[in-house]
Amino acid sequence: MKNLKLYYFALLILPWLTVLFLGRNSFKKYLPAAIFMSTVTTALDLFGEKKKWWRFYKEIPPLKSMNLFNWGPYLVSSLWMLKITYGKFPLYIISNTILHICFIYLGGIKFGKHFRIFSFEKLTKFQYLVIDFLRALILYGFQFINNFSQNAKNVSHK
Repeated sequence: MKNLKLYYFALLILPWLTVLFLGRNSFKKYLPAAIFMSTVTTALDLFGEKKKWWRFYKEIPPLKSMNLFNWGPYLVSSLWMLKITYGKFPLYIISNTILHICFIYLGGIKFGKHFRIFSFEKLTKFQYLVIDFLRALILYGFQFINNFSQNAKNVSHK
């Protein structure tokens, strides 16, 4: 790949351009959960790489290729998913599952391998779907707890 660094940079930056349309209040409301989930995902990526579930390729210092997804499209898509579906748990689960199925089975994994970002080693696509489903539950759960604690704080100040 001739301009691999350009692709990596675009993968990290382009999703952030959509945040302008998210709205300031939504951004502030959902950012802690998205950051938490990206951090958990980074830890999971390191664990999975150690277990040889997947492999990450080159990097653009100071970011490893795994972080291009985690702090680019994954974090931003978490913000959007929460904005659109938070408070409607069945819709959240269905939407998130469809999004992950599309990523896994309709080209996201091929994209990652083609652009030398990541590839699966000992993990099947279905196993990765289960991991993604669990991450979705953690994201929603974190946001639920965060909302609950914010509401409790607001009630105690009144």
